[in-house]
Amino acid sequence: MAFGGVEFFSAVLLVSKDVDRLAHFYREVLKFPLKDEQHGETEKHYGCELGDLHFAIHPAENFKGAAPGIGAVKLAFEIFDMDGFIGHLTAHDVQPLYAPRKMGPMLITAVRDPDGNEVEFTQLAPAWYKHLEKRRAEGHDILQRWKSHAG
Repeated sequence: MAFGGVEFFSAVLLVSKDVDRLAHFYREVLKFPLKDEQHGETEKHYGCELGDLHFAIHPAENFKGAAPGIGAVKLAFEIFDMDGFIGHLTAHDVQPLYAPRKMGPMLITAVRDPDGNEVEFTQLAPAWYKHLEKRRAEGHDILQRWKSHAG
């Protein structure tokens, strides 16, 4: 089978020097459904599924030669209720880096996680979901693509 190109994101992995502190922030403050994970030769880490994507927070020891740093990658996550999200942050004494603002087909804001990473949150407009629906109808659905390649 010929290589047809990269299809989808399979995972987003954060590497941290203080994995428990970072996982606590994502689980308790941002409400990611993180669970303890450990497989193969890896140290304990935390992971969950966000849509079709695996999200995990790993200790630096799981990636030999990795040097966790700030600002190399910017993450953005979808939320459905910006006002509710801002209220939730306030209840946890977390201040957004800036007030929600309109940018194209979305409202955006961001926070800084305990490792110093800027994490953006978007509330997408209905037009964006219609765009995604059209892409799926055109065959950009991960399960449909896998089935067609698996033969």
